[in-house]
Amino acid sequence: MLRFVSLKFARVYRCGKFLFIVALFVILLMNTHNLFASFQRNELTDRRFIGLNKCPACFGTSWCRKFMNSQVTFETWGRLRFLDFFNVKNVYFGQYGEPREGTRRVVLKRLGSNQELAEIDQKICKRATGRPRCDLIQGMYKTEFARLNGNVRLLTPEVVEGWSDLVHCPSQRLLDRVVRRYAETKDSGSFLLKNLKDTERMQLLMTMAFNPEPLVLQSFPSDEGWPFAKYLGACGRMVAVNYVGEELWSFYNAPWEKRVDLAKQLMDIAEQLTNNDFDFALYLLDVSFDNFAVGPRDGKVIVVDAENVIVADKRLIKQNKPENYDVWYESRSEECDKEACLSFSKDILCSRVTVDHNYYAICQNLLSRAATWRGTTGGLLHDPPADMARDGRLASLLDECTKPQKRFGRFQAAKELREYLTQLTEQANAKR
Repeated sequence: MLRFVSLKFARVYRCGKFLFIVALFVILLMNTHNLFASFQRNELTDRRFIGLNKCPACFGTSWCRKFMNSQVTFETWGRLRFLDFFNVKNVYFGQYGEPREGTRRVVLKRLGSNQELAEIDQKICKRATGRPRCDLIQGMYKTEFARLNGNVRLLTPEVVEGWSDLVHCPSQRLLDRVVRRYAETKDSGSFLLKNLKDTERMQLLMTMAFNPEPLVLQSFPSDEGWPFAKYLGACGRMVAVNYVGEELWSFYNAPWEKRVDLAKQLMDIAEQLTNNDFDFALYLLDVSFDNFAVGPRDGKVIVVDAENVIVADKRLIKQNKPENYDVWYESRSEECDKEACLSFSKDILCSRVTVDHNYYAICQNLLSRAATWRGTTGGLLHDPPADMARDGRLASLLDECTKPQKRFGRFQAAKELREYLTQLTEQANAKR
């Protein structure tokens, strides 16, 4: 009976695969004219395509000259518009060229799906007129994004608190940093909001409210050692960031030594974002194999999706001393029926000095035996060498980091796990 069912499913799968290929072929035939046209023109010079016509309801204009001069182009498959149906996240790969520097690969993001971008327009119109549709440009000037005009000296916490994860619990120190490092203005370097042009101010606030990823990349730049992709610029609703490399998932079945090195780097990222000299704790709320990438030359692990990051100012927490602020907080590992789940309280992340959230997120969703992605369970450190499996130390540390059995056990397990992975990496390097 089981064999019969398996054969039946195999036939259904083959039939479905055949129908998909046929459908794709039909689509290609129907779009032959558009297919050739797509290769001949650079749509990244089209104001409507990149959303430049929606400014100041956009993410910036610093790279518009590069877009309009055709210095930014899609890579081959990115030029085929009918494939946008499968590109739900609106993330594209492109090439950026400078006369003296040659070309390099970049990642182009719309910072949301088509539905999410349409909802942005509706929200702006509702804030401006109370209706879901309006003249978007005129509507922007009637929202709170425009009310913070040149008379307002500073961007203050009470104005933007709760707009997005980045500013769920903002401090004045964080907001000054965001404004000072804002890259979509020619006169960056000042923390005074009044020094920005009206359109730049609206673009900054809209980005902060709807998708603050560009602001995270600008405020905590890779040039200063933060583990994020490098922000390059924006034109309309298209943002350009540096191409890092293949996603972490591509290394799921890499040689053991490589996976150990990647796991060690991931734990280092968790430590850096939790404890650093700036006393900003950056908590990753969306941790999956797709949100990290690995450099092809240096093998460095980088966070490539920073939309859902809470920034807690530890100095402010110590100053305000909310209830239990100095009590260590241990995240609870709870079962769920989805992949890459995390359990957390944003308010607690914002009110405790010592929190293990990043260790928990990395261990549970990427490293442990419970880590599941694309239907595969086992984590990045699956199938260790036989002698290591018999030793049991690695499995024990991963288990305690994922579901601690001792009070505050995750803190100690994370520390020991980082040390153990560092030791294994050094041993592997010594053998080369």
